[in-house]
Amino acid sequence: MAPPVRPLARLRPPGMLLRALLLLLLLSPLPGVWCFSELSFVKEPQDVTVTRKDPVVLDCQAHGEVPIKVTWLKNGAKVSENKRIEVLSNGSLYISEVEGRRGEQSDEGFYQCLAMNKYGAILSQKAHLALSRIGST
Repeated sequence: MAPPVRPLARLRPPGMLLRALLLLLLLSPLPGVWCFSELSFVKEPQDVTVTRKDPVVLDCQAHGEVPIKVTWLKNGAKVSENKRIEVLSNGSLYISEVEGRRGEQSDEGFYQCLAMNKYGAILSQKAHLALSRIGST
């Protein structure tokens, strides 16, 4: 006759495993391992119309676990910083003197900011930077 089969583990009440996991999470010496921080926008760029040679700031402020890196796109391509164009410490884009020449030299276009941290990335809404035709030559 075969010996009776014994269970390997004793059955536990259904909520016990959940309570054990919660306790493990709360008492873990490495809280960062259990932490997840989503990125979200505090401010996103808005459509703006400016006159040629005027300064402009396109807002972008993201919230989430630091460090957060902000990159700007114009018409889908990365914006390069130079003496006129700077990404501010809060993530906003500052153009000291808007150019309005036709072609590649124009700052006119659709801008988006891309915010990234170690958990992922988010892309802002598009904002149209338009040049005022009044008084332009």
